[in-house]
Amino acid sequence: MSKKYTKSLIAASLSCAFLNTTAFAEDDNTSHESMETIIIMGEKADRTLKDTASSVSVINEELLKTLSHLSVTSAVSEIANVVVKPGALPDIRGVSGNGAAAGFNGVTGGAKGRVSILVDGIYQPYMADLTGDSGIWDVEQIEVFRGPQSTTNGRNSIGGMIFIKTKDPSFDWEAAGRLGYRNQSDYIDTSVMASGPIIEDELAFRFTAQNLQGNDYDNSIIHPTHDPEFDLDKLKTTRYGTKLLWKPRALEGFSSMLSFDSNSEEGNSGRRYFRNDDPWAYVPNFERNMDTDTRTTKLNVDYIIDKDSSVDVLWAYMDHKWGFNSYELVEARNQLLIMNEKNVTFDGKYNFGLNDTTLKGFIGLAYFERKQDYQSHTGFLYQGNDNSDSSAIYGEVSYNINEQFSVISGLRVEKESQFRDYIENAMEGEQLVHRSRSVLDQDSTIRLPKVVLQYKINEQHTANISARRGYNSAGGAFNWMTQQYYYYDAEYVNTYEAGLRSSLNDGNVNFSANVFFNAYQGYQAVGPNRNIDNLARVDTYGLELEVSAMLSDNLQVTGGLGLLETEMKDGTETFKDLDGKELNSAPKITANAGLKYWINDAFNVGLSGNYVDEFFGTFTNEPEKKAGNYSLVRVHANYELENWLFNVFVNNALDRQAVTLRQPANARDPYGNAGIVDPRTLGISATYTF
Repeated sequence: MSKKYTKSLIAASLSCAFLNTTAFAEDDNTSHESMETIIIMGEKADRTLKDTASSVSVINEELLKTLSHLSVTSAVSEIANVVVKPGALPDIRGVSGNGAAAGFNGVTGGAKGRVSILVDGIYQPYMADLTGDSGIWDVEQIEVFRGPQSTTNGRNSIGGMIFIKTKDPSFDWEAAGRLGYRNQSDYIDTSVMASGPIIEDELAFRFTAQNLQGNDYDNSIIHPTHDPEFDLDKLKTTRYGTKLLWKPRALEGFSSMLSFDSNSEEGNSGRRYFRNDDPWAYVPNFERNMDTDTRTTKLNVDYIIDKDSSVDVLWAYMDHKWGFNSYELVEARNQLLIMNEKNVTFDGKYNFGLNDTTLKGFIGLAYFERKQDYQSHTGFLYQGNDNSDSSAIYGEVSYNINEQFSVISGLRVEKESQFRDYIENAMEGEQLVHRSRSVLDQDSTIRLPKVVLQYKINEQHTANISARRGYNSAGGAFNWMTQQYYYYDAEYVNTYEAGLRSSLNDGNVNFSANVFFNAYQGYQAVGPNRNIDNLARVDTYGLELEVSAMLSDNLQVTGGLGLLETEMKDGTETFKDLDGKELNSAPKITANAGLKYWINDAFNVGLSGNYVDEFFGTFTNEPEKKAGNYSLVRVHANYELENWLFNVFVNNALDRQAVTLRQPANARDPYGNAGIVDPRTLGISATYTF
């Protein structure tokens, strides 16, 4: 199908949509929520945002309905003290989200990232390159936690956590469909949802499906010696899911939900780098056809024992496949990498004091098991297996000392183990033989406490101070240059924060602030010899502010500010050149601001922008590898006509050119790499809901 025909089809479809409308339109002014009504679910305590001490930003459904954000990482990229780079977990407070799990190190070592992404409580796998997060549909809210969440979620949340809550079945009939288009990459989105009762007030279902198809906007080069084995431009994401909610009349207080989700993404996603000499010629430095396929079966069982206690049980099984084909300048270097993972999650939690105004809390048991195998064919020959598991007991107690003071204490004790082998292969004639084998075999027991002291100043203001400990395990990886397997130690962080939450004018004005200090010991970093090693100490400190306010019945303003300072401290021979330098990906200032104006109940317009200060791209703080220093502007308009919602947006409206990652040319890479912000993108969508 030609691009011209595709655009005509979309335009015609949207025009028809305007002509066929029934039912009623909701007043979009109700989209503003008070922090006293927003429930934070990621910490497993279901507190309001006002009573949550962690520095957390919430992206609600109103901001996720349209196609302005194609992926989760795009949606969180404008949050204060968060930096997003191509194909990477978000960097939070200057700390690399990938950690030791990036690239080839992640393949050979099997480490987990520092920032975890959970969908409905299930950890999403990450190895080497972030893929599979495109497509946002039927999502209730996204919570972005800055700082360690290890007490609640274990080792892979030392830098932060992104918690995604999708919508559950309803006992009232509802359905929705969305058709959308983005001019960059010629993305077409087709999404549907249906939910309703199978047995009245007892059994309900929810079905969702989304299909994203497009063509990359880069200018691929066909090498004269050989053609690619895949479509260099294709981008495709297919998601579908089903939930069944059962609330039997015969067993009061009992409910269970069985879910199945499938997510398939294929194309040139992940680390999209362009040649550093002229990134805006959009010539990719390498081409990969990334292939991600994840299928998850999940069972939730909840039972209210009595008015003061309940039990929550979560079990999930995931079948995850990830890999890529590469298209290289030299055909012999083309690589096919395939990774298969199967994992099981169990989390059972007993809640007590549900209606007790003095003492409440929970205690839980968690278990995670992962079996993984990987193999690289052609170009680079290697393979391996992984068996990892962790078991934990965790809990939290909240005690109200009096009407103003309360204290929350939590602890997680976790035992984990990992066995991973890495086998170097070689061809002898036509036979594949094992050249060498390296083994990572480790286990450890860790204790991860937290404590929070809250002070209710009055009905409008709550202050808090907190201390938490985070952890990421020791590991190993293979150095391709030295052809040796090496090992590194665990890393820890002690985090200290003070916060303020304010809700004024009947919830129409909300303000939050967190001051933080993070002290990392054994920070895992790549040294000059390309090995991951442990920095003696890294300190990060700063501030996060957020405000949202309805200045009138028709005008809403929002804003956020992040201030950050980082310093590496290490006098050892390995890292002596880093002593006193800043972390990479640590802009001193990040900020966002937005306006939304309702012209009437049906029509509103918005203007928003975000700023990312200049930052170093490497630990060595080389000036030629600086990135950042950009401001991006987005404009949008929404029109509601009975059951229809029509949206038009322009991302990067001023078409700014900015770099998020820069690697100059060198002996191994004659072109160098650059990650860039997307060019100006125009999008339109029509959503029908009933």
